[in-house]
Amino acid sequence: MIWLDVARVVSIMAVVVLHVVGSVVTLAALGSPGWWYGNLYDALVRWCVPVFVMVSGALLLDPRKTEGVAEFYRKRATRVLLPIAFWSAVYILWNHRGALAELRAMDVLHSVARGWPHYHLWFLYMILCLYLFVPFLRTLVRNTSRRDLWWLVALMFVLSGVNEFSRVFSGDGAGLFINWFLPYLPYFLCGYLIQTSDRKIPLAVLMAVFGLAVAVTAVGCYWLGRAQGLDRGLYFYGYLSFSVIPMSISLMLMLKQCTLAGGWAQCVQRVAPLTLGVYLVHPILLESFREYGFKPEDHAPLLTVPLVAALVFGGALVVALVFHRTPWLKRLI
Repeated sequence: MIWLDVARVVSIMAVVVLHVVGSVVTLAALGSPGWWYGNLYDALVRWCVPVFVMVSGALLLDPRKTEGVAEFYRKRATRVLLPIAFWSAVYILWNHRGALAELRAMDVLHSVARGWPHYHLWFLYMILCLYLFVPFLRTLVRNTSRRDLWWLVALMFVLSGVNEFSRVFSGDGAGLFINWFLPYLPYFLCGYLIQTSDRKIPLAVLMAVFGLAVAVTAVGCYWLGRAQGLDRGLYFYGYLSFSVIPMSISLMLMLKQCTLAGGWAQCVQRVAPLTLGVYLVHPILLESFREYGFKPEDHAPLLTVPLVAALVFGGALVVALVFHRTPWLKRLI
């Protein structure tokens, strides 16, 4: 299933672009040319996290897997818990660099309880809780018709979308990380359904849906930002906004139609195992670049955003490769 490796690789590239361009959208003057470049780049890659979740669902929800609950938890624990613990510690220290004397045990506990030692680590805390339910979700998909599963996914997307809308416009906080996985369950199940589906939707239709969703995301952010402030406008960037859901599903369906062979396939298969490492490492490189290099929002974002993203991605890929090829470091990514 080379297309799942492709999905992982393009998703991690999109995550890096997302984090590079975030400062352009939040710091540039709303509606300025630089802001619009950042807004368009941001809208183009908002599918990255949903696609990651769908890839996990496609890989883990195969009902033919018959391992017991305890065995599944043992395998996942060795794969996830050590990276979470190690990188949480790394980023807590990184965030307090230059002021380690001010770091208190309660601050550490609070950041871990929130699942937010650093802005990107929330995904690992969320996916950890999602993994807890995989054995039971396998039973669900094994004993439920595909038609009923699609109805379930649609209903869950509606509820998750309403929850996201309410969260943004009511000003409620994110809460404890143990609840974060719930809105992402429909993406998880959707990944399995897409992976096992024989239906092929015309590529032109999928591209039209994707393009329309990107346009609605970009224009909606500007329109709502002008009317009610950028904090509200960023609703359209949410992974469960009414525009990002169809954007993500249409892209996942397009990726399934992707066929690679030869050198390109070998390249993707080499990079795919490094995607978690790139995800974990890249914020340190990005923040170092901003601190000692230059900031994309200050210098022609149209050009600097992809340039900085390429440099950060390349550097993170090298670091991830070093970890991957070092036996005692490999388990950390």
